[in-house]
Amino acid sequence: MSVVLPQPFLELVACRLQAIAEPTRIRLLTLLEQRESTVQELTDELQTTHQNVSKHLGVLRHAGIVTRRKAGNKVWYALADYSACRLIEQATASTTGYVEELAGIVGID
Repeated sequence: MSVVLPQPFLELVACRLQAIAEPTRIRLLTLLEQRESTVQELTDELQTTHQNVSKHLGVLRHAGIVTRRKAGNKVWYALADYSACRLIEQATASTTGYVEELAGIVGID
């Protein structure tokens, strides 16, 4: 039995997947899975610019994957949807298997 999903729902799913499918955002989500962090902490950890981290956090927040809260003059970011990290774990495992398969084909151990 096949379920036909409505187009607007599929577009929402695609938007959330696109939000995750970027290397810097994957790294941000991996860090936020460990603990809530400020933009400065994330900037220091990723060794990039404050503007770059803020831009990527904005995309993730717009997609409903991260949340933020203000505490004094700091803004703290945290995961709002841990299933995004499960998707990253699944994609990582799948990619690892694919790379191992390719290495076996070309004779690389």
